[in-house]
Amino acid sequence: MITRSQPLPTNETPLAIRGMVCARCMDVVRQELEDLGWEVTQMRLGHVQVRGQVSPDELARIQVTLEKQGFSLVSDAKVTLVQRIKTLVEQTLNRDDLSERKIRFSDFLATELSMSYDKLSALFSASEGQTLERYVIERRLDKVKERLVYSDLSLSEIAHQTGYSSVPHLSNQFKRLTGLSPTFFRTVRRDKQALQQQTG
Repeated sequence: MITRSQPLPTNETPLAIRGMVCARCMDVVRQELEDLGWEVTQMRLGHVQVRGQVSPDELARIQVTLEKQGFSLVSDAKVTLVQRIKTLVEQTLNRDDLSERKIRFSDFLATELSMSYDKLSALFSASEGQTLERYVIERRLDKVKERLVYSDLSLSEIAHQTGYSSVPHLSNQFKRLTGLSPTFFRTVRRDKQALQQQTG
């Protein structure tokens, strides 16, 4: 679906794309669009702007191409909003200074999207089958897992980077959702990786 949030040059078309939530995703989408002959003029997580007007047939070709890579064009206003929520959560969690910023996602999302958090949460739950609060917690813990496995940061440093108020807070939430302590998780995953490298 072509979405317009502000006036655009008449020779440019914005596209909302589901699944484009990381830098590598952006590179893949850019390459696919360029291979189809489109010049990408602007890009951010979940959104691309291309030069020229996209016809329905061309839009269908873009959709087919993106689906082969695990992406899709967003075709519903509510889905677009859910995608925007996910993008904002991802962008925020990718920062390394969450503790200093003391971000409260309920206030942050309500401000960014000009809608009450209760409405955003209800819409998100209806679309995704889980609460927005749960989604944020799971994505935050995914960032914790990445650091546990792929860095030598201490738990204190990881808690600081991912916005937890303390190591106990991180550890309690981590164990409640995964059944493992962060330290044990790090040991098990690294042992598994080492074994795979030895046998690979």
